[in-house]
Amino acid sequence: MRTVRSSKPRPTRRTGRAAAHPADRAAAKAAAGPGADQWRRQFRFDDVKVLIVCRGPIRLEAIEAFERLGTRPCGILLSEKDSVVYPRALAPEVRRVGRNERVHRLPDYAGSNAEEKARRIEQILHIAQSGGYTHVFAGYGFMAEQHEFIAAIERAGLGFVGPSSAVARNAGAKDAAKSLARKIGVSVTPGVDNIAALALLAQAQGGETHAFLEGLARQHGLTLPADAARLAPEEVAEAVLQGAGVSKIELVTLAQLQEATARQLAALWQEHPGRRFRLKHVAGGGGKGQRIVAEPAQVADAVFEVLAESQSLGPADNKNFLIELNIESTRHNEIQLLGNGEWCIAMGGRDCSLQMHEQKLLEVSITDEMLAATAARYRQTGRAGRAAVLEEDRAVLRAMEEQAERFGKAVGLDSASTFESIVDGARHFFMEVNTRIQVEHRVTEMVYSLRFRNPRDATETIEIESLVEAMLWLAVHGKSLPRPERVPRHGSGAEARVNATNDALRPHAGGMVLDWTAPVEHELRDDQGIGIRNPDTGTFMPYRLAGAYDSNAALIVSHGTDREDNFRRLAEILRRSELRGDDVITNMPFHYGLLHWMLGADPMVKPSTRFVQGYLAQVGGLKIAAQRIDLEIAWQALEAEAATLGAAAARALAAKVTLLPRPVERLLEHPHLLAGWLAPRAQRRWELVQGRVEWRQNPLAVLDTLYGYLRWEDHPGVTPEEKIWSHDQEMLADGLAFYAEVQERVGGAALAWPELAEQLSAERPPEGIPAAQWPAVQAAHRGHQLGLELLKLPVLLGQEAGYFDLHVNERLEPVLPPEWADPGRTAAALTALAPPPPAASNAVLAWTGGTFYARPSPNDPPYVTEGQHLEAGEQVGLLEVMKMFNPLRVAFACTVTRVRIDQDTGSVVAKGQLLYEVRPDVPPVTDDPAARQAARAAWTRVIMARM
Repeated sequence: MRTVRSSKPRPTRRTGRAAAHPADRAAAKAAAGPGADQWRRQFRFDDVKVLIVCRGPIRLEAIEAFERLGTRPCGILLSEKDSVVYPRALAPEVRRVGRNERVHRLPDYAGSNAEEKARRIEQILHIAQSGGYTHVFAGYGFMAEQHEFIAAIERAGLGFVGPSSAVARNAGAKDAAKSLARKIGVSVTPGVDNIAALALLAQAQGGETHAFLEGLARQHGLTLPADAARLAPEEVAEAVLQGAGVSKIELVTLAQLQEATARQLAALWQEHPGRRFRLKHVAGGGGKGQRIVAEPAQVADAVFEVLAESQSLGPADNKNFLIELNIESTRHNEIQLLGNGEWCIAMGGRDCSLQMHEQKLLEVSITDEMLAATAARYRQTGRAGRAAVLEEDRAVLRAMEEQAERFGKAVGLDSASTFESIVDGARHFFMEVNTRIQVEHRVTEMVYSLRFRNPRDATETIEIESLVEAMLWLAVHGKSLPRPERVPRHGSGAEARVNATNDALRPHAGGMVLDWTAPVEHELRDDQGIGIRNPDTGTFMPYRLAGAYDSNAALIVSHGTDREDNFRRLAEILRRSELRGDDVITNMPFHYGLLHWMLGADPMVKPSTRFVQGYLAQVGGLKIAAQRIDLEIAWQALEAEAATLGAAAARALAAKVTLLPRPVERLLEHPHLLAGWLAPRAQRRWELVQGRVEWRQNPLAVLDTLYGYLRWEDHPGVTPEEKIWSHDQEMLADGLAFYAEVQERVGGAALAWPELAEQLSAERPPEGIPAAQWPAVQAAHRGHQLGLELLKLPVLLGQEAGYFDLHVNERLEPVLPPEWADPGRTAAALTALAPPPPAASNAVLAWTGGTFYARPSPNDPPYVTEGQHLEAGEQVGLLEVMKMFNPLRVAFACTVTRVRIDQDTGSVVAKGQLLYEVRPDVPPVTDDPAARQAARAAWTRVIMARM
């Protein structure tokens, strides 16, 4: 989690057993007799050459997976946004592929509108055909689910490594998928899935929809369905819209969609008063093209943002999106599917509920085997209520797997896809199918492999652990593969997404990675090749986290015997992961703190999709409480107390001037580390009794644990600033050795700290310590304990911030303190985690780098003009960062005096850049640093008095 240097070589990546060419593995059995192992020999890949048209961690993973199967060398597309726009953001995979004819360049991968998308498809097909490629792989990128792109590949005689165009068309579009789900009895969420058709029908005069649609068809040369007279008007309207899209004719405007959405939501709010609704574009993915609305005033902006993020504002773009009831307590679960068009198999589930801004952060496996084993263990250990919840989850998982397989067979699924659901207690609702590999597919690989058996000889098997490899098997040999068995591997899998985001999980692009330690035991790191070192010198090659597409820099995958074991391993991986760079900020501290909280609360905790927002507010509350403390004043209070005990005590405390304040200061400066440190533990370190901290473990041992938690134990390869200092280490080791000896003498390891502390304070020595040694033992005890009260400070801050009110109920659901439901308090806490750049009261600045849009769309007027008066909270622009659109609002009522940004097109801006000069309505109150410091000192003394 920190920034230190390491020159250790990166270990060889390993993802599965299929490391050798299938024909090579088959050759070992060739001597068994005529025809032996003939079944295996038919599966060859030496004539396959794949062009990879995606970016991110999946690209390097695919290169390595296909090479293991024995394909010809792969080629990759390289976008200008990878290699030109951002210096030193060259795709790291190029180091593996080489700068040769296998690297192909495009302006970007998908294009910004329908015309550019069509041009990209033509360019990609030309590259594939002229380069002798046989297959195209799009990973989980922009092109992976575009059925037009896949269909063009198929027409060109190329293979697509992924679901076919028919599957992408019938299952990938969210509106079509929901319609099919209803027909085959799969549960779906309430809402509207044909808003574009309804917006078109709203243009009909006097309700004469059929005549209106016939007139449109004649006017634009479109063909109505042959049975149009028997179809519902909405179905005919959808057919008309599809034909118009092919002919690039605009029939529905943004304004008409906004009006239709407002009408539909008004009716839905009548049925579901007080509820929020989600707008979700039919071609969106990865959280993009989605917005949640709670009131009519939000509708127009939400519709625009949904279409803008989905690149669907151009003429004839597909502007349809879903309106869904937003189930507030929902969990986001998904089922991994694999099929060959004839069979379909579910490979367990993944809980992806831990997300922010519709972007997943931490994903964990859900399997029948794990739920059954954990429920049995909970019953045996007296947690029958929680065991019953896990058994209920097991029934929900089985139902989702059954419905997922039913859906996959209905669409003829012929590759990897994901069946996504929302879960509310014992109910689940189908959301969509992602007809591609998912970012979190490794989570499933950790818990299941696939075993294919020869239909004529059950002893002949092929086992595949990589889903990317399985996709190529299906693309090349799909119809020849029998339905596989899923074979359990590890009890639990998890994936933490390492994103370039700040403490509030807002994008932080532009940092330069200068070093990253090699993966440790049990860690599988997909880092896009960032960690590939110079083969001649072994040195790390700098890489800029540019953020041209999204904030994800790497994926850290782990496994364990169960979820608790898995979380402990993942936390240890993060503890030992040391990232060094200039202005590099990632969410690894967030993951580290959250994992510790979940381990203490219950590893089987079931957060909702809104949990992270509330959790961040709790962490922000800790930051606010920590900012009110002056650690120097706290230390001075301890010095004053030690002085009253005599010169020897004062000298003993002075010797600890770095041993004690350094780790406490680090906790107070890093709120996510503080949150993880204060999280509950199975072996409690302290207990709050009537507002005071009472130790349940020796506070000197707690200090030793804190140094380990911060990765500040003495270890090679780091500077003194990033580990315990040598004289402090000696002092700490001496103290621990002293207590180990005392413990052994008076009662052994079974004696708890409160009892040992009481014996060490007694007038007479306990049995095992001679009376003559007793004064020296007590003096040593007092000396070792001197100043350790400082370790109570973080605990008291946690109490002050209400952090300990965050807990898990018997249904394994996190319960947030009710005061954090106040939007104002939550906003203040999140702002504390990531304060905006300092600004004068006469300026509006960009809070981060990105692309700033001063108007809703190229055809709309600017949000603001010079001389315009603005109320507090009024929007003045859109800031696009890593494909996320963030409304920029003014914090106070003011008048715009000067526009300092180009208002005609999107402008690339830097963090802190001046956008508008303004004149505030109310002159600002000048902050008095002396008064602020006096308040901190006074509050510090109040907290210290509680010790």
